[in-house]
Amino acid sequence: MLNFKLQYMNSKFKYLFLLAALLFIYNACVKKKTYSQNPEIEYKTFTPYLYPNGDSAIMVIGFADGNGDIGKDVGDTTLNLFMTYYYKDSITQKYMAYYDPFFSDTVRNGYTIRKPNDSYNGKPISGEVSVRINKYRHSKKIKDLKYIIYMFDNAGNKSNILSTPVLIVP
Repeated sequence: MLNFKLQYMNSKFKYLFLLAALLFIYNACVKKKTYSQNPEIEYKTFTPYLYPNGDSAIMVIGFADGNGDIGKDVGDTTLNLFMTYYYKDSITQKYMAYYDPFFSDTVRNGYTIRKPNDSYNGKPISGEVSVRINKYRHSKKIKDLKYIIYMFDNAGNKSNILSTPVLIVP
């Protein structure tokens, strides 16, 4: 009886050792994610909200940065995310950047993205950021639009330039 228990325990330890070895080999082979020192952004979602006095929306953007220096401290109002709004012209059927005659320029909205409270500076980071866009279109007649977006990290590195898919709004 004692011999049977010893054999059972030996075979159990062999399986545990084999499982531990396989897990170790798997962990050693799995590559850790590395990110560029320049921020990388991607489109996630766009949610419009309709109001009688003007529309707004929430744009969610995914980001990754190799050295984690994305986001401004509380109190720092430096703009680090920029969006240019394009709408589909009903005559030419092409997308055009919205031009503001008051400024004699294309409208490029800037936003300040805050960094999270945890300490990630100097470490690779990825996540999502939600941006509230006040008045996302210049007229309620506009139903097809898109945005060109880019951001800067605190070292001044510019991200990729992101073009959202065509956004159909009510």
